[in-house]
Amino acid sequence: MRRILLLACALLVCRADTGAQPAADLAGILAGLAERTQQYYDRFISIICTETVHTQDLRSNLRPIGRPRTIVYELSVSRDSREKGEAEFRVHRTLQSVNGRPARPNERPQCTDPKTGTPEPLAFLLGSQQRRYRFTVADAAGGPPGARSLDFVETPPSRVQIKWEGACFEADGGGQMGRVWFDPDTYDVLQVDVRLLRPFLVPLPEGFPAIRPAIRVEKSEMTLRFSRVDFQQPEESLMLPASIETLNVLRGVPSMRISQTLTNYRRFLTKSEIRSGAL
Repeated sequence: MRRILLLACALLVCRADTGAQPAADLAGILAGLAERTQQYYDRFISIICTETVHTQDLRSNLRPIGRPRTIVYELSVSRDSREKGEAEFRVHRTLQSVNGRPARPNERPQCTDPKTGTPEPLAFLLGSQQRRYRFTVADAAGGPPGARSLDFVETPPSRVQIKWEGACFEADGGGQMGRVWFDPDTYDVLQVDVRLLRPFLVPLPEGFPAIRPAIRVEKSEMTLRFSRVDFQQPEESLMLPASIETLNVLRGVPSMRISQTLTNYRRFLTKSEIRSGAL
């Protein structure tokens, strides 16, 4: 009986240790990612790059409708003195060309083109934001070589917010889940896969001519990949966004696939003002 009790105690200790190790591992990973992400936001300023965007409308079966639209921007990231949070920068896009022709003066982006604003693709990893998500160690195959991964789910899902401007709408919220891949030595983020938690409706504004009473967002998926970029004056190496692949499956309007690539990164070190429409 004594031997049986000792064996039972040993088994309980082993089980307790097995449960404690992943929790400790997760806490360490989240702390490392929070610190590295904060450094990313601190250094992701005074940068210019070329952004090439391909947008393809799709049918309900995801077959293409017509030809893709290709636009090129000069994208700049600068410090935003109006913001007092953790992401104190602002992105500005200057339209360079549309389908291979130079942009006309004062030409405005279309509904599905990227908008000027403050992107926060990694904000959920900041220390102050992590409590809004449930994280689990994934270590799944299929990501960048040598990377580790965490799965995440927004809890509770954020409220859906719809904004109409003419015949265009922006939908934000609805909750997200996905997987983040990171370098286990540096905690640099290498890839983020995000998808919408559940479908939602987009009510049409009053007086809007429509065949259907609402637009339905069935699915929204995004894959964001990072690559290392070297700078001089000062010399430093940063992991920065290299590509973004987005698929939005809608009902009531065409679905769309959007591909964004960011290249030709460089620094601007002098104070300047970039005006919309300037080439």
